Amino acid sequence: MKKPLTESRLSATNWLHTKYGKNQDMKTKALLAAGLLIAASTASSFAQTVYSVNSVGFVNVNFPPGFSIACNPLDGAANTVVALFPASTPNGSTVFKFNPAAGNFTSATFFFGSWDNPSMTLVPGEGFFFRNTAATAFINTFAGNVKQGTLVTPLSAGFTLVSSQVPQSGLAKTDLGLPIDNGDSIFLFRNNTYVSSTFFFGSWDNGEPTVNVGEGFFTRRSSSGNWTRTFSVN
Repeated sequence: MKKPLTESRLSATNWLHTKYGKNQDMKTKALLAAGLLIAASTASSFAQTVYSVNSVGFVNVNFPPGFSIACNPLDGAANTVVALFPASTPNGSTVFKFNPAAGNFTSATFFFGSWDNPSMTLVPGEGFFFRNTAATAFINTFAGNVKQGTLVTPLSAGFTLVSSQVPQSGLAKTDLGLPIDNGDSIFLFRNNTYVSSTFFFGSWDNGEPTVNVGEGFFTRRSSSGNWTRTFSVN
C-alpha cells in the first residue's frame, strides 16, 4: 500500500514544483518532487562505470532535460559542485540537496560559468536533484576513488535522500545492505512515474527495489539509523 508523504515533506516538494512550474497531482505524480533514474548496470546505457583494482575510476551519468535524481558515486579530491561539474554544465542548471531535519532543500545554480553556492558538497552516500535546463541530455563524468572499508550513511526518521557510497548496482537490502525495518519504504522515479516499495513483515509490497549506479532515492523510516556496510574492490 502506498502512503502519502507527511505535510512537512509535502511543503518541501511543493516548493520545487511551484518555483519551476511543476505542480501536479501530489497523490500520483509528485510523491517526492521530481526525479529520474540515473542508471548504470550491464543492461543500461544511461551511465558507464569504469574502475581499476587500485580503486580509481569514473562514472558517466546522463542527466535528461528537466529534473532527475542522481548521486556522486566516487570520492574525488574535492566533492564540491565546482569540482564535480564542468564549464559545459547547461546555464541555469540547479542542484538541490534535501535537508531531512528541516524538510526543505538547499540549492546551487550554475550561471554563466560559475556556481552561486560553489561550496556545496555532494559526497558519496548523498542523493540530489539535478535540474537540467537544456533541451538535450547532459552527460557528466564523476571521477575519483571507489570508497572502501566500513562505510556509514546516516538515515533519518522520516525521509532521507540517499545513495550507495560505491558504484555498485543491486537489490537495495539483499545486495547493497540497506537496513530495512517493518513499514520502511523506498521511493524511486522511473519512466516518468514514481514507484514505491514498502517492506511489510518480511516481504515487499511491490518487489525489492534495484538501485543502480549513479541513482539517488528516498528512504522513509519510522526511526533513525545507519546504513553500514563493508566494501572492497578486491
